[in-house]
Amino acid sequence: MKLFCKEEMQRLEGMAERSGVSLQTLMEHAGAALAEEAMSRLRPIAGKRAVLLCGKGNNGGDGFVCARYLAEQGALCTVLLIQGDPKTPLITPAPPEPQPLSQKAFQAMPPSVKVLSVQERRKDSEQALTQAEVILDCVFGFSFRGEFSGDGLELLELASRRDCLRISADLPSGAVCDTGRVSPGAFRADVTVTFTGKKPANCSYPAKEYCGETVVRQVGVSPVLLEAAETRFFETDSSLPKAILKAPDPQSNKGNLGKLLLVCGSFGMAGACIMAAKAALRCGVGLLRIAVDQRIYPILAQAVPEAVFTVLDWENRRMENEEKLRNALTGSTACLIGCGLGELSELACPLVFSHCTVPLVADADALNFAARRPGLLEEVEAPLILTPHPGEMARLCGDAISEIQADRLGAAREKARETGAVVALKGASTVIAAPDGRCAINPTGNAGMAKGGSGDVLAGMIASFAAQGIPAFEAAAAGVYLHGLAGDLCAKRFGQRSMLPTDLIDALPEAFLD
Repeated sequence: MKLFCKEEMQRLEGMAERSGVSLQTLMEHAGAALAEEAMSRLRPIAGKRAVLLCGKGNNGGDGFVCARYLAEQGALCTVLLIQGDPKTPLITPAPPEPQPLSQKAFQAMPPSVKVLSVQERRKDSEQALTQAEVILDCVFGFSFRGEFSGDGLELLELASRRDCLRISADLPSGAVCDTGRVSPGAFRADVTVTFTGKKPANCSYPAKEYCGETVVRQVGVSPVLLEAAETRFFETDSSLPKAILKAPDPQSNKGNLGKLLLVCGSFGMAGACIMAAKAALRCGVGLLRIAVDQRIYPILAQAVPEAVFTVLDWENRRMENEEKLRNALTGSTACLIGCGLGELSELACPLVFSHCTVPLVADADALNFAARRPGLLEEVEAPLILTPHPGEMARLCGDAISEIQADRLGAAREKARETGAVVALKGASTVIAAPDGRCAINPTGNAGMAKGGSGDVLAGMIASFAAQGIPAFEAAAAGVYLHGLAGDLCAKRFGQRSMLPTDLIDALPEAFLD
């Protein structure tokens, strides 16, 4: 599903206007959609107290239209002007025709709609909020950037605390459209009615939490324009894995279904390698080779009988090990390094990072190795896929985890641009960013997957797809989607508390058939 950033949305509305759909029509339809959502969730609307928080721009205009519709249906409407009277321009000196659309919508409201300026009638505005049965946030929409300040901030915070139906127009005020960041004091909605198409902030945390349920309503942009629109962001859905995971040729053999090398596992962390290996096999790779320390070879040989092994003696035969690894890399179509590698990352990573020429998935201890050596990832010549969780991402970026989580889209996209790698930043609504600017946000998965080992399963899946010739970005996006889908199947079967990462592997066949 396409996601529209601010610039793309503005361009799309401009194209709609040139095709004969006026901006006034778009505003009229948006206000009507808001009113319909409120009426459908708060029946009967007649006699109900509705408070609309309105700014001066077009989002405020949507609110003025909504107030008119609600009042016509008998709602007791109060409009709170968060930025003052829309007849007063935001820009000084005033342009020739300041904010004509919002002004027209403001003037069209019936006399029954009570209008209060927050700056001039603060106590009355607060009292109106305390009595509201539905609050509609129409202050900023997708145009917001920076942080809140001024008199409206406390009113928005008060509105967010009210125990009533809370609806936002397009995006909650305080959410940044293209990044998913939220300003302190951002409005918390129960439902967000977003117009024409979802925005990145509707899908990515932390803004997604503030959106509540997101409902998409069409307001007049033609389907032809929507279909033709090019976007940098999208929300992954079932169409992606179906498009890229083709049925094998009837004459296929293990050699042409991909040859994956795992450089994973160490004494005390054999499980990580086992889970990655089993997930890779479940995702269809033809031949799996595991380069593994001799101390855990007996465990792995029994746990993954389908694999072939390159057994390494890191303690006594380092030179011989390096030769074995180089040979294993030469015969592979993709490589996964890092899952459960532990201290062996100091020995294995330099060789793999410098000699690998096939798609390389770096996870866990390989990422920590790279974080200790700034600039290393930029030197890797192989097509690179990074799969960090927020802590690993923070180490790679030299930032606090809180800063990474505050702008997950921005962090993933910047690291992809900096390193030339595809970056899958794990977590709720995992973000997959490509160096060319494409960015996918994943809708599947649940909190039951927040257990050690889930990331190893994902790394094995992505590496398996890459080994089968699927391009890095698509391999990562499809892997993340199916990994989350398997998690959702497990949650239904076992409950989030009881499900295990190994259950994800067992659920993969069902996920592929879904």
